[in-house]
Amino acid sequence: MSKPEADAHGLIIASYGRRGILADENGVRRRYVLKGRKLRAVCGDHVIWQSARSAEECLVTSITDRQNVLERPNSHGRSEFLAANLSQIAVVLAPIPEPDFYLTDRYLCSAELLNAKALIIWNKMDATASIPSELKIYEELGYPIVHTSAVNSTGMDTLKSNLSTDVNMLVGQSGVGKSSLINMLLPETDAAIGEISEANKEGRHTTTASFMHELADGGKLIDSPGVRDFAPVIREADRIQTGFREILALANECRFSNCQHLREPNCAVKLAVEEDRIDARRYESYKRLHNTSAALK
Repeated sequence: MSKPEADAHGLIIASYGRRGILADENGVRRRYVLKGRKLRAVCGDHVIWQSARSAEECLVTSITDRQNVLERPNSHGRSEFLAANLSQIAVVLAPIPEPDFYLTDRYLCSAELLNAKALIIWNKMDATASIPSELKIYEELGYPIVHTSAVNSTGMDTLKSNLSTDVNMLVGQSGVGKSSLINMLLPETDAAIGEISEANKEGRHTTTASFMHELADGGKLIDSPGVRDFAPVIREADRIQTGFREILALANECRFSNCQHLREPNCAVKLAVEEDRIDARRYESYKRLHNTSAALK
């Protein structure tokens, strides 16, 4: 490994705990290890690195400013970072298993709070011709919806086009077909992961391993096979309304500027729910998220 004259910049494209692979400014892949126990880097991070004593490994010394970071609670209740600098979250739904639209709202809220775009994928179109009414509500709110089937390749060209300009992550309930879609988007996924894992001598069987893949039609896809099913952490109770477009649009009409749209009088949002101008189930999602986030403080 050639030694840089000064600190060099890189992009984390694979991470396994404190080690992984970065791409340097010339696109060359280099194995890395994090410097110090407090440094937490994840796939998608832009980092500063230096040559290490080992010619086979470089040393990541710091992380540059993140646009955002997606996190979840781990098995111990602590925060665990999944990916950084995402520009789009694609939520996969399917007729089987029955969609959990409260979880869908949580994903969409997370995307809004991360200042990332959100895409909804209605997968397994081959299983049924029925379309849930909730999709119409999301469509009216401005969320793009792509209808796909990994069985007969329906909608794959449209999906590829919708992912082609962003750093993406696919999320959703277990069993909705995320792995099948990823395999169609990235037919060489296993080979790429095998190459990186062999270079790093670890990671193939590490459930927390994350990989950034280049999509053939443009864009990137961050895939974390062990954490595709998760409930994202949303801490800012006061900002939950930012994650609900229809609620944010009416917030300035409330009597109080700091209205939480829960029990306050003369609330424009609650009035809109009573008049069916805001979907009651979506409002219930808002209340659940608000109460959960407030409890995290």
